Amino acid sequence: MSNSGDLFGYSDQIRPSLFALSRQAGQSTWIISKRQLPQDLPPAHSMGFTCDGVRLLIAGHDRRIYIVDLEGLKLLHTFILCRGEHDKKGSLGDPPITKMFTSFDGQWLAAINCFGDIYIFNLEIQRQHWFISRLDGASVTAGGFPPQDNNILIITTSSNQFYIFDVEARQLGEWSMQHTFTLPKRYQEFPGEVIGLSFCPSSSSHPTKSSSLVVYSARAMCSIDFGKPVDEDDESELVNGALLKFQGSLTNMKWKHWLRESHKSRKYNFDLVVFRDPVLFIGHLSKHSILIIDKPWMEVVKSFDSAPLQRHIFGT
Repeated sequence: MSNSGDLFGYSDQIRPSLFALSRQAGQSTWIISKRQLPQDLPPAHSMGFTCDGVRLLIAGHDRRIYIVDLEGLKLLHTFILCRGEHDKKGSLGDPPITKMFTSFDGQWLAAINCFGDIYIFNLEIQRQHWFISRLDGASVTAGGFPPQDNNILIITTSSNQFYIFDVEARQLGEWSMQHTFTLPKRYQEFPGEVIGLSFCPSSSSHPTKSSSLVVYSARAMCSIDFGKPVDEDDESELVNGALLKFQGSLTNMKWKHWLRESHKSRKYNFDLVVFRDPVLFIGHLSKHSILIIDKPWMEVVKSFDSAPLQRHIFGT
């Protein structure tokens, strides 16, 4: 879905499709209309929109990325995935692209395959800019470009490492070179696999001092501020909130307290909060507001009329 919410797309095994949402003034009913995409587009493994919503990005099953102009509904360009300077044709045997992230200014596209290889494209000059081979042998679980700096790409892997890249310079960012392999123990023991991240909105003009984000798994979330030092663990406190398990529902008071404290200048970075129920999604609504969608699984289990139909049997 586009950032404005008025366009959404999907793909089946035959071809991708694009739809527009509209509503007349004074009416509550939404109208869904189909928009005709260019012919001969292959089915997609992944689809996305640029942040301004004027281009549609389609990662086809043929291992090519198609850029479609949404105003004229014309094919602008086709990217071929290349692993090096001498690889000009790509290969149908390459793993499919499953994730795509674009910078807020619309210049950069990061396309990531299911094994964790990263292809960086410059959308302005329509050329591949960089190829990053899979990191620490792990797949990429989440990523994005922070709104404060369009040249910075942040990704997390299935081993719960995260990396900051200077895309324009084609190198690992300074923060990652200093801290990636010396992260606090509390983060190294992060519960569950990181499945997403959300950037904190900021009006600061100095991205290195304002960039902060929340990374989350189904079991916990961690607030990271790149403008603060990476502190050693304090065993007596073990992170502000690391052992804070919500015994009840996620009340407004608890979240307001956490958000307020997370934006104060404190001694610690990498603040960890452990959830009671599995979390499906976390996203910033504003600098001081976060949307959390969880799945109260135990409440679902309690609603069953009888015991679950499937139960794991241990032993013989």
